[in-house]
Amino acid sequence: MTARRRRSLEGLARCLTPCLLFAAAVQAPPAALQASQRPELDAVSAPDPTTLEPAVARQIREAQEAFARVAAGRAASAAPLAAAYGELGRLYHAYEFFDAAEAAYRNAARLAPAEHRWPHLLGYLYRQIGRLEEAADALTAARRLRPDDHAAEAYLGDVYLLMNRLEPARETFRGLTAVLPATARSGLGDIALRERRYADAIEHFEAALAIAPQAASLRYALAMAYRGVGRLDEARSQLAQRGSGTVVPADPIVDGLRDLLRGERALVMLGRRAYEAGRYREAADAFERAADEIPSSIVARANLGLALVQLGERERAAAAFTAALALDGRDQTARAGLGLLRAGEGRDGEAVTHLRVAFAEMPQDAGLGRELARALIRLERNGEAIEVLRSISAAAPGDEDLAVGLAMLLSEEERYREAVTVLSQAHARFPDRLATATTLARLLASSPDPGVRDGQRALDLATQVYDAGPAPAHAETVAMALAELGRCDEAAAWIERAVAAAASGDDPTEEARLRDEARRYAGRPCRP
Repeated sequence: MTARRRRSLEGLARCLTPCLLFAAAVQAPPAALQASQRPELDAVSAPDPTTLEPAVARQIREAQEAFARVAAGRAASAAPLAAAYGELGRLYHAYEFFDAAEAAYRNAARLAPAEHRWPHLLGYLYRQIGRLEEAADALTAARRLRPDDHAAEAYLGDVYLLMNRLEPARETFRGLTAVLPATARSGLGDIALRERRYADAIEHFEAALAIAPQAASLRYALAMAYRGVGRLDEARSQLAQRGSGTVVPADPIVDGLRDLLRGERALVMLGRRAYEAGRYREAADAFERAADEIPSSIVARANLGLALVQLGERERAAAAFTAALALDGRDQTARAGLGLLRAGEGRDGEAVTHLRVAFAEMPQDAGLGRELARALIRLERNGEAIEVLRSISAAAPGDEDLAVGLAMLLSEEERYREAVTVLSQAHARFPDRLATATTLARLLASSPDPGVRDGQRALDLATQVYDAGPAPAHAETVAMALAELGRCDEAAAWIERAVAAAASGDDPTEEARLRDEARRYAGRPCRP
């Protein structure tokens, strides 16, 4: 299974839809294209046209022949040769033959160092394939040549974020506020979230969504920001609305690549890009046309199913997934998509059947495992769900939601010591994560198994959490720890502080819940 498919399946289970796939042609041992009179340039490994569908093969063969004509003469000047390399790179890039495109762009940039398109496209390519340092260098070069290249600036800010270089990312996104406000606000929100400035993150993400409401992927980050300030109902609401649409800056240089595409592959790629931008009807139309053009296209049918899920056309989506599986029962995109679709319909028995097959193929896919575990829990098969969560927690030790979810499920099964162990290990690895620390503190303060309680440790954790984020729920955690220690007057004062914070935050549901809890702290003993 390819790395692209692994990433796509993980995104699928996380958002109930994956990043979309298309089948890259198998490349035969390629011929090398190079201007013979310039040995200092990189050889460009060309894909073998005989492995491609006829329309694409013809297009690539014609482009190779056109390049060869320009490169053949020893008197060829740098300018036309640079343009020939650049156009060849664009075609290879459009069909995602990344190695060949990279070499062609590098040659074009060497031959025409004043042309900003080639470092722009090279930086975008490096960002696609995860070579972030090289992406930053290329995009910086493009911006140096063309200071008003705002799309390159947006990509550069994204690259800085991926590298966790927050200061240059902040500077970059601030510079985009006037020209690409949705992109800028999204990036600034991400920075604020990483810095635990939750109120600022909420402001930025809400502003970005007001400008680009189709960018449903931002709702997950917004939910995390709401959770950081203790506004849990709003966090749950945002999680329910999350999707895969993103903020995409207008970029005529990169958008021009899609005009080069031909045949089924063109339609699949057009559909994928429309899907990623949240234009699901456009995506479904493209995938359906691809399936009509090539009835044996598994990729087109699987991706059609994904787009139809987003449009709420569940029966048509199920038919598309089933058709893909009829062509190839091993296709994990269709298998996982059908499993998630059935889970969303409450048909958990069928969902588990499909998700188990997909998860067996991808046992380290945290998203698939999480969805499989949820379906098992709804079927009251908690023991099986725990084993699934243990498996993916081991493979993804940095996933806080997994650790907390596993601990809560263990607690429901009265396996409190195991739950404390899971949370303690997660907290030791990431001591600044508030959800982990809060859950651990509450379990240590109020576990039904008195043998695992540790009031002083719970108080230390709860105090640190409250200092980092003085939310009503965090004040309640301090009260719980104090009650476990028998310090009832202090516990009562802290629960009243929690009630007041909920009231001032205009959260009547949380205020009512906390007022109900406060009654318990009035008695003696107050230990939970």
